[in-house]
This record gives sequence, structure tokens and C-alpha cells, in this order.
Amino acid sequence: MNRFSRGSSDAAASGDDRGQLVLVSGAVVVVALLTLLVVHAQLGFAGVTETAEAPPLDDIVETTEDAVELATAGVAGRYDWAERDAAVADFRSRLNPALTNVERARPGGVALTTNDSAASGWALRNCPDGPSREFGPCVADDGVVVQERAGETTVVAVLVDVRIATPRSRTDLTVAARPN
Repeated sequence: MNRFSRGSSDAAASGDDRGQLVLVSGAVVVVALLTLLVVHAQLGFAGVTETAEAPPLDDIVETTEDAVELATAGVAGRYDWAERDAAVADFRSRLNPALTNVERARPGGVALTTNDSAASGWALRNCPDGPSREFGPCVADDGVVVQERAGETTVVAVLVDVRIATPRSRTDLTVAARPN
């Protein structure tokens, strides 16, 4: 530390020393606070995080079933059995945007597609029939199972492949969504 002497007074020299000491102390405090600020900023930054968590499967299945229910309500009672191709096309035009919305609503990799071969198998094994049910045969068309009931086309089930992929895992399953 430099000592400036402006004459012979010790009191004046002592006051200058205190002023310089206060100035240096203030500079040390400022440097310490800046260091703390930089460290705090670095520790507080979490960086860009990717979600490794898979979306809840139950939630996706439930939302898919709701989409099938809504699409079915739009075509119920509107098509004769002879018009079943048009009924399935109308149903698909209502279901596909809803499935796309389900995919987009979930972060990460969720893919939903209808499964025609699974629908054919489901139609053979699970087509509603019995003594108190006088329904016609089930037909699978583009993943949609329809049945003739009282001359009308009725959507019975939709087989949807659900694929959920994250960086750590992948889940594939086929869901039979049945409207009520």
C-alpha cells in the first residue's frame, strides 16, 4: 500500500490509509459477490433436458378408446350394411385426426396405427353372437371391425397398434378399442 504524505500530519495520513483500505475492501467484496453470482448461475442452469419418461400407457389407451367412441357416434345408424365400405371410410375420416391428436399431445415417440390383420383375427374370435343376438357376420376393413345389425353397419371394434418409444425403452402393444 502506498502512503501519501501531504505534510507532516499523522492524522491526515491515517485518514488516507483508511480510505484506501475501505476502497480495497469494497473491491474484494465485489469480486467475491461476482464469483458467487457466476457459480450460482452455473449451478442453477439445468441445461436442455430430454424426457426419458414414457408417457403413461393407460392414459394413451384411454384417450384412444375415447377417440374410437367419438368416431363411432358420428357414423352410428347412418349406413346400411350394403354401404359398409362408406361407413368405414367415414369412420376412418373421423378417427384418424383424433389419433393424430393423441400422438401429438404426448411428448416423445407415440405412434398409433390401425392393424388390419389383428382386426381380422379379432373378428373371427370375438364377433358378438349368441342366442339372444341375431347379428350378422363381422367384417374387418382397414383395422375396423363392423357387423350387420338390423340391416345397419355397426362399428364393433378397432384394433390399434400403440408404439411408445423413448431413448431408453420401447413398448409395442395392440389395443382392441370397443365402443359402448
